[in-house]
Amino acid sequence: MKRLIVNADDFGRSPGINRGILETHLRGIVTSTTVMVNFPDAAPGLERALTEAPRLGIGLHLTLTAGRPVSAPEHVRSLLDEDGRFVHISAWPAQMERFDPEHLQREVAAQVDRFVSLTGRPPDHLDSHHHAAYLHPASLRAMLEIAAGYGIPMRNGLLDLPAEQAAATLAGILPGFGPATALPLVERLQAVLAEGPAPFWPARFEAGYYDRTATLGDLLIILTNLPEDSITELMTHPGYVDEVLGSSGYRDKREEEIVHLTHAATRECVRAEGIQLISFGDLTR
Repeated sequence: MKRLIVNADDFGRSPGINRGILETHLRGIVTSTTVMVNFPDAAPGLERALTEAPRLGIGLHLTLTAGRPVSAPEHVRSLLDEDGRFVHISAWPAQMERFDPEHLQREVAAQVDRFVSLTGRPPDHLDSHHHAAYLHPASLRAMLEIAAGYGIPMRNGLLDLPAEQAAATLAGILPGFGPATALPLVERLQAVLAEGPAPFWPARFEAGYYDRTATLGDLLIILTNLPEDSITELMTHPGYVDEVLGSSGYRDKREEEIVHLTHAATRECVRAEGIQLISFGDLTR
């Protein structure tokens, strides 16, 4: 059987993104979302989601590269720029070695606590904006420990790939790293994975539906090529563009994704392929 989690990242980023994600769940194939609890629109968005979409899986999109921290700024100063915002992902290759590991661990824990205070329950899984929490040993270790403590899964961070392949993937996320310079970091991250606790995540993570390849045709190709007897997570980014989103780097494609994820052809493809749509809460070890 083909089982698929369709996760919409960035819930809480803006009212328009919240509205788009709820629409693609209620009218389309989205089964899960992850919320950026450090943004002001997380709280009202979650209140609406818990009321209007009780079957939507809700996880935590750990955010270390956008907006302001949940922690008091003086407690996580090494993670912030001169304006008190998180250092953008584009600057991580040059700056991440100066991040205080305790600051990363503190902010990850604070965002988990914020999620619980807003929802009254733990997240059903963890992932990270720009994949950033997977890219530093301290934040990765914190994720693994929190996931194990709550007994919840994580997004497959692709760190279980062979080291050279994982380094090439990392270089794609952080262009400031070439594959050669990324390899020592991957080896440090894989050492954290080896120390445990062992991650619990879907076997496959599909990140190919994004930007120039976020078309209806690309989505249908992904759906028709899911492997049998495996669980896949498909990452998506639907949302309506609004003033709060501003000049976000990923902007106009969000509204196109709403069309694709609710399209009759998409729903028919899921039916014809016998795909079972699930959320992270349906996973068992």
